[in-house]
Amino acid sequence: MMGEPKPTMEPGEEQAFNCEDEANAIIKDVKAHVAEICISSKLASDATQIYLNIRTIESATCCVQVTSRGFKIVSSQYDTIDEENRISALLCNGQEQGNDNEEEIFETPYALLDKISPRYVESFGNQLCQQLRALQQMRTELNEEDEEEEE
Repeated sequence: MMGEPKPTMEPGEEQAFNCEDEANAIIKDVKAHVAEICISSKLASDATQIYLNIRTIESATCCVQVTSRGFKIVSSQYDTIDEENRISALLCNGQEQGNDNEEEIFETPYALLDKISPRYVESFGNQLCQQLRALQQMRTELNEEDEEEEE
């Protein structure tokens, strides 16, 4: 019991512990619906952020910053943070921000992919339909077994 410091960690420390785990969970969740997704090996991750490289089914690439605030596209290239986006964000501070996709922060990876990959939506929907069909088939088989037992 004394060798387990985790329960007494500060919230920031707990975040640090889970950063890479969170990224791996995201990768596991969406990998079937993108051409490629991986943690950036060139951009430094820390306790508060990690970077993911994503290639959509349509072959569009982007680098996404993952923080506690959400998911933000930082570049259209792997392992890159566009300085142009940083500067425009600083210049727009306090002003009304337009439809600048690069500055948009998404709450979930699904919302981000929904915005940048029309075929992600299709792929996700198809998987959901397959799962529902499998569930329906299982229920049908169970009902048939129940009917056989009643005879």
